[in-house]
Amino acid sequence: MAAITPLRKGLRFALLLTVGLTLLLLCALPSVERTARAADRVVLAVFVSKDSSLQDLKMNELRRIFTNADDSAFSGQRSVPFNHTAHSTDRVGFDQTVLHMNPDEVSRFWIDRKIRGLPGPPRAVDSLSQLLHLVSRNSGGIGYARPGQVTNEVRVIRIDGKLPSDGGYPLQFSE
Repeated sequence: MAAITPLRKGLRFALLLTVGLTLLLLCALPSVERTARAADRVVLAVFVSKDSSLQDLKMNELRRIFTNADDSAFSGQRSVPFNHTAHSTDRVGFDQTVLHMNPDEVSRFWIDRKIRGLPGPPRAVDSLSQLLHLVSRNSGGIGYARPGQVTNEVRVIRIDGKLPSDGGYPLQFSE
């Protein structure tokens, strides 16, 4: 049997090291992708007037508020929802996450309600500052925005028992 020379030992070591590092990188790739996907997630905080008694909503209750279904049974007061403009990123993400509808489905939903003589959609507000102002001045007002955009003139509430900073917060979407 031929002896393994130092050069062959070096090549063998380099080959094993390369294969080992490649396998390590391949194993780490899914977690890197998950981290990248998590970084692309947009979180929306739901907020109310500071005067509101509302502290926590379930997702289905939030859905009922933003589809103008009767919500007084669980909130104790009539909520007045305010939306972002129809095709804004946050509105589309909110509608997909909360209402489970894309923009075309949302349009058809509100047209159908109008034809049936039912209440129309929440008021769409052109600017975030206007949305915050309207919610802050209306004790039943409710809106949503990215947590970093929420000012101290309103109060963030829990959704399904969680705040936007909590793990597993349900109001998130990919941009």
